[in-house]
Amino acid sequence: MDNRTDQIREGAGLDESRINQDFIDMLQKWSTPALFIIAAIVLAYAGWGFLKDRANAKVNEAFEEVSGSVDYTVNNPSPTTLSAIRAQHGDIKGITPMTSLREADVYLEAAIKGVAPGSELALDENNQPTGEYAEEDLLSADKIAGMLTKAEGLYRAVADSDEGGEGWAIHRLGAQFGLAAVAESKGDAAGAKSAYEAARSIADGAGFSLWSQIAAERLETVDQMSQPVTLVSSASLPKEPEPEDETVDPAIEGPEVDAGSDTGDAVDGPADSDETEAPAEDEPANEGEESGEGDG
Repeated sequence: MDNRTDQIREGAGLDESRINQDFIDMLQKWSTPALFIIAAIVLAYAGWGFLKDRANAKVNEAFEEVSGSVDYTVNNPSPTTLSAIRAQHGDIKGITPMTSLREADVYLEAAIKGVAPGSELALDENNQPTGEYAEEDLLSADKIAGMLTKAEGLYRAVADSDEGGEGWAIHRLGAQFGLAAVAESKGDAAGAKSAYEAARSIADGAGFSLWSQIAAERLETVDQMSQPVTLVSSASLPKEPEPEDETVDPAIEGPEVDAGSDTGDAVDGPADSDETEAPAEDEPANEGEESGEGDG
């Protein structure tokens, strides 16, 4: 027999209605704050994603600019461009040491070559390199010393930087090799040895066995390699020999002139005069003989 009628009690509908009303009151009380909290969470997550994407875009932009200047396949990167990139994106990890080392390399190379950074070989009338630089691109001894000072300052800034973390060992290693090259260019053997020893220590600590070996080999030959940069001027170079004059001297070619010409007559004149004067010397003798015969 169905006992559903036994479950019916008086006032049950009012209890259910009261529960629904309580739920509605709770929603009316807390729905607005809850919606604000949920909206804030959504907006915060969206904003965090936007800022992250923006930061990534800035990093990508910075490294795109650096790639064209720090790349060692680029012959003459501009030091001004490298400095501007460092000033604009220096807060991005890796930009400061990369641009500093590349800029220092540019100054060091300029000092070794004796020409201003960015200088190109002069061209001839056929737009072909002549193998020489324009006179205005050549550096004086004072300017070469200035280039070495700039390079040393940039290398030193990277070597002595307090910044650390993964990847900084290779930057400090490059800076020490750069300092050694500057010291060698100045003729400072002691400074070069100190830099090579520091480079070998960094390489050993980071596990760069090849670079440690290179530093040890450089230490053995540092005395021979430490020679100050000397500037050779165009005036000190030997002059090129002047081309020989191929014009014919008329005095040498005189005897080959035609006998029928006026010059030929003048040349042959003395010989003819000797022959014509010889009989004239015999004339007095002949006259004496004739007069003697007449007297007889």
